[in-house]
Amino acid sequence: MITKRHLGYAFIAAGLLVIVGVLAANLIGARDAGFGPLQLIGLAAGMGLIVMAIPLIKLGDKPA
Repeated sequence: MITKRHLGYAFIAAGLLVIVGVLAANLIGARDAGFGPLQLIGLAAGMGLIVMAIPLIKLGDKPA
């Protein structure tokens, strides 16, 4: 059975994957233009997932 804690950890993993993907795309692109608007949206989405997951982890072992 999936609990809210498991769901929170899954959201954190997804958020970290999004952030790492955005940073990897910036390194692979190898341009000095910095972060574009879509990369900033991707970083914000990854951080949003992580922030959304924190209350789920605190709810503990309640079923999702």
